[in-house]
Amino acid sequence: MLKSSHIFLITFILVTQFVVPIVGNSQDSTLLRIEIDKIIRFDTDINFKEVPGFVIGIIEGDAQYFFSYGKKWNEKKSIPPDQHDIYEIGSITKLYTAQILQILESENIISFNQKINDFIPQAYVNPRFDHLVISDLINHKSGLPLRPHLFGKKEKETQNPYAYYTKEDLLAFYRDYIPEKEGFVYSHTNYALLEIIIEKATGMDYDDVFKKYLTLPIGLQNTFVDFPEQKENLTAPGFDRTLNIVKPWGFSSFRASEGVKTSVAGAVSFLSYYMKLSETSDSLSTTESPVQTTIIPGLNEHLFIENGWHILNIKGKKIGIHTGRTSGHSCFMGMVQETKTAVVIFSNSWIGTGDLGLQILRMINQNWQ
Repeated sequence: MLKSSHIFLITFILVTQFVVPIVGNSQDSTLLRIEIDKIIRFDTDINFKEVPGFVIGIIEGDAQYFFSYGKKWNEKKSIPPDQHDIYEIGSITKLYTAQILQILESENIISFNQKINDFIPQAYVNPRFDHLVISDLINHKSGLPLRPHLFGKKEKETQNPYAYYTKEDLLAFYRDYIPEKEGFVYSHTNYALLEIIIEKATGMDYDDVFKKYLTLPIGLQNTFVDFPEQKENLTAPGFDRTLNIVKPWGFSSFRASEGVKTSVAGAVSFLSYYMKLSETSDSLSTTESPVQTTIIPGLNEHLFIENGWHILNIKGKKIGIHTGRTSGHSCFMGMVQETKTAVVIFSNSWIGTGDLGLQILRMINQNWQ
């Protein structure tokens, strides 16, 4: 009987036959692939039976590289995924929403210091939160919980948690909620409320705002919030823990927190835009603003929130990361503005690829040197 390490090696060789480097200098692509293969083989616990396939996108300065591993379907005969396949990115949506809010503030449509209650319908105003402002939601400083209490009572499909929880349900929770905590609490609820604020401030649906301020100006390909013509088969097949294919999520609320769908190529375009924009702004810099330097007390002295990103301070470098997960997809984004590097990994499994994204980002930054 083969030892487990031998079994993994055989599986890895078979799977990496599907590795497809795309774009960028071919020699650099080959060297990158070799190093990534080493990380996957020796430094991760990725099981290709549990994670049928994933796509990696890398930015190094002006160069972009894409690598595909595995297959789209959990079957013997299948084509590999590619950088144009569309995935649900879950909580990474918050980065897009935070950027929309930055644009709205720059155009004087909102101010980060405006009170939340100014945007809430009068019937749902909570006077206990009269001190909270928009930046508190962006920075997860509101004290609101991850999801509203009794959120699960509205679930009709366990694999589709947001389909039946309406904005009216959210507003009713906000109106009646008695604060239990102060300070940092990572919360999907914050960004669900920001969706309501964005729509109130602009007089537009969040999907239309997304198109106006991000999709069209940046030229994002295969990136959207609401399914065009409800064609749910636009997304890559996603697998749950038991390797059953699951349907894409639907949303009655929480789109600004969890609702964006995009490809690795689309995510790389967004990050390229973001980093170029940040070169002439204070984003991800040491300059203090209401959004940009919120320390998370008691969690980790090297970790804080900045414009929706989780920022790690390692050896003097500021490393922005965010992850997202739905019932069938698991995603990672990471970047180092100082070195103009970024890594995106989208997988077609709820399980995902663990810390592979951060390890690749560390590798292309010479172990943070």
